[in-house]
Amino acid sequence: MLRPVVVTAFAVLLLASACTDNSVTLVSSDKIAAFKAGSTNQTEVVATLGKPLHTIIEADGTKIDQYPTEAGASGGSIIPDWLGGGAPQSYGMVSFLYGSGGTLKDIKTAK
Repeated sequence: MLRPVVVTAFAVLLLASACTDNSVTLVSSDKIAAFKAGSTNQTEVVATLGKPLHTIIEADGTKIDQYPTEAGASGGSIIPDWLGGGAPQSYGMVSFLYGSGGTLKDIKTAK
């Protein structure tokens, strides 16, 4: 009687682990190029790219949202994650710097 419960619990755990997505979505250079310093605001960037990987607020009030980029991505596999492949082992970063009003001041990329 205990056996079906254990099998069911194991199946649920296996399914839950298979559905977990730990991958990182890499931003393309085309998407980055669509944003313009002085005219784009943070709301537009987040609406297009989603939640940033990191957010930093500097002492002068500058807010920096960081996203992983395709530029500089290396490692991983051509096989999709859900089939046992691997995501890139490293990737570049793009930083969107916003002024106190939320207007984009600058875009910096690092590999």
